[in-house]
Amino acid sequence: MTDNCEAGYEGGGWLAQVKDLVEQDGTPFLCLYLDQKTQRVNFVSDCESQKKLRDSKALTELEDILKSTNEKKTALQFYNHQHEVVSSCHQSQPSKYHKLSWVKNQQICFKGQILPENCYNNLPVEVLRMIFGFLKPTDLRKVLLVSHSWKSVAEEPVLWTGFDFPEKSRKSSLELTKFMRTSLSSKIQHLTLANNGCGSDDSFRFDLTDEHFRQFLTLNLTSISIWEIELTEVSGELLGKLVAGCKECTIIEVYKSHCLDADRNLGTEKLSAIFDEMQNQTKLRSFELIAGLNERHIGDPRKKIDLSSISPTFLAKAFSKIEELFLENLDLNSFQLDAIFESGFVNLSSLGFRGIKLNATQTRKLLESLDKSSRLKSLNLSQVDTREIPSWFLTRFFNKITSINIEDTKIKSHQFEDIFLAILRGESVTKHFRMFEVTNLSKVSPDVLSKAVNKLESVSFDRRKHVDKHTLTEIQIKEIFRVMSLETNLKSLGMATDQTPVDAYDHIEEVDPEHLAMGLNNLESVRLDFGNEDGRYSFLTTVQLYAFFKQLNMKSKLKTIVREDHPDFHM
Repeated sequence: MTDNCEAGYEGGGWLAQVKDLVEQDGTPFLCLYLDQKTQRVNFVSDCESQKKLRDSKALTELEDILKSTNEKKTALQFYNHQHEVVSSCHQSQPSKYHKLSWVKNQQICFKGQILPENCYNNLPVEVLRMIFGFLKPTDLRKVLLVSHSWKSVAEEPVLWTGFDFPEKSRKSSLELTKFMRTSLSSKIQHLTLANNGCGSDDSFRFDLTDEHFRQFLTLNLTSISIWEIELTEVSGELLGKLVAGCKECTIIEVYKSHCLDADRNLGTEKLSAIFDEMQNQTKLRSFELIAGLNERHIGDPRKKIDLSSISPTFLAKAFSKIEELFLENLDLNSFQLDAIFESGFVNLSSLGFRGIKLNATQTRKLLESLDKSSRLKSLNLSQVDTREIPSWFLTRFFNKITSINIEDTKIKSHQFEDIFLAILRGESVTKHFRMFEVTNLSKVSPDVLSKAVNKLESVSFDRRKHVDKHTLTEIQIKEIFRVMSLETNLKSLGMATDQTPVDAYDHIEEVDPEHLAMGLNNLESVRLDFGNEDGRYSFLTTVQLYAFFKQLNMKSKLKTIVREDHPDFHM
């Protein structure tokens, strides 16, 4: 660059342009450059900046920078930070310790940029764990090979929750043995044992033996699921040890009717061996034993698992150590029930007792046993008779439980009212109440019922027209939605995982359209099926639907609208 100022001014040179920029536009200007002939650092600026710069130590530092750059004889290119922001974003930026306004305001774009390898390795463990949490086990296997730092994080057990045996290892005994010799087998946390013909993708294609179970026992399993499988070549002792060594166990027995296939279930002997291990040393915290349908919905729900030959002591001791217990469709004799209830459920936080018919005396013993537990938060009962239980006791018991599900239950209307009045008085911790096929609910005062259910977070009732004795009356339905339209704690009708379609309720078409619209829009989630595939069983009127969508467009708390035969869509 020449230092001839006259040349710079003549012909509209760069100095003339700078002069106009300063004097005519009033733009502060500062430029430093090294004259190649004299090897002197010169600067051009407005007069105010020139005064401040001469008194600053920065001038000496800038002069040294220009001279050292010239000594390296580097092929220089022109740099303009405004153009640089568009072209390469974050390159050639000042140190992070500088607080330049143009650096803070520029828009950074990392498109096409690749961070240095050490940037990934230096990410905090918490960030890596969060990222790896989105990966499937098949992808996590590749992450283990990237680096030592990634491997140390990717090996954490929490990231492998639910990891089951790969499909290839389920095809033959040889492939299973090969997989068990790999380091990846140590990551297995869940084991599914299912009959090859039950329709499960997790089934083994060969008969399992004691040798396979000895290999399973070397794993650090946290959960096991057993579906419709005999395990004839496996000893009850090894099966019991495997189950007792897990934290969670689900056993589903399927009894077919009018089916050519024979039942393939564990049977009483294997179940007895499991209970024997459970009563001694066990890690089990959650246990489910169900007679029901398989994944292809095949099975006779009327048939039950016969446990009547198993020692009452075995069952009582085994169940007393469980925190979450779910039993459905079992045959238990009175001695077994007495032993189970006397042993108590002091450790239980959740109980499902379904399809196990209890008389009034047995029901009272069950509730008295449960009443001793301060941990019980969830209760799921069916086929019980509470009519002879004092109302004060039933009210106190139910209102200590957060989530209640009662089905096919005999209960008096004044017992219901006392439970609901306790909710209104603020003496209840109940948030979720599901009532199906219960007697006398239609006789409860509409005023008490409507105000109480709107104090809950979710509620479920019968909706089937052909069961008139169980459905709510027209007055009750109207009053529930009237109160809901004013103020409600309800977030949904039905449980979160099993919402009730509003348009299928009996008498719903008689509800005032404005009350219905305001009430539904005060919820967070609502299910509208608009009838079945044929358009039947949808009782909402056109006026009601119009009012609902009009309110939805104006003011609404709704976050989700669910329809059974369509994916959920969020708003």
